Amino acid sequence: MTGNLITLSNTEKYFLRLSVLNFDDQYIADFLSLRKEDLSYVRGTLKKKFKTKDWVALIRQAFKLGILKKQDYVDSTVEKIALGYASKIIKDFKNISYGYKFSQDTLLDFDNTVTSTLKQMIITSK
Repeated sequence: MTGNLITLSNTEKYFLRLSVLNFDDQYIADFLSLRKEDLSYVRGTLKKKFKTKDWVALIRQAFKLGILKKQDYVDSTVEKIALGYASKIIKDFKNISYGYKFSQDTLLDFDNTVTSTLKQMIITSK
């Protein structure tokens, strides 16, 4: 850690990312091949490196510093739309034996669907 630069181990990065995704301690421990008890140590080292005991402030700072990136955390509604379009693209690809060309209409339709869904979500959350 030098100045405003915070250096995290891979374990700390994964712990932080999985925590923000709301995975429980048991899942995180299993994923990182740690004992559940070791997670409090990892959480403690993160708080020490970020110089805070406030977990929410730590998360905000991680986003500001680019340790966490907003694009890594997609709303589940948008994720479902994206998976639907991905399935359509794969199906189209499988049905064409050669020279598959990505349909611009599909891309524009995907963009319009996601944009209108996000706008609707914003309107409903107000």
